[in-house]
Amino acid sequence: MSQKLDNMEIGYLYFDAKDYLFIQKRFPELYNLFEQYVDRRSNEIRLAVTDKSCDYLDNKVLLVITESAAYTPDGNPTDDAVKLETIWDKA
Repeated sequence: MSQKLDNMEIGYLYFDAKDYLFIQKRFPELYNLFEQYVDRRSNEIRLAVTDKSCDYLDNKVLLVITESAAYTPDGNPTDDAVKLETIWDKA
């Protein structure tokens, strides 16, 4: 569901509480970024985003996933990064 705000369409990215806690513990820099977009009017964990802010967050998540590959001998993303990608895809 989306709504209009200042001529910008707002959409929502939804997170399961367990997944959001995982992000908080394993990727605190992303968690802190996501917290800026949390819709506090909702009982659900949802980020209120425009297309532009969603693209920005998507780029940040993909950067974290890509950078994690630099820390593995085989050059693949870490297990935590793969889990993050799955969580992000669900949102």
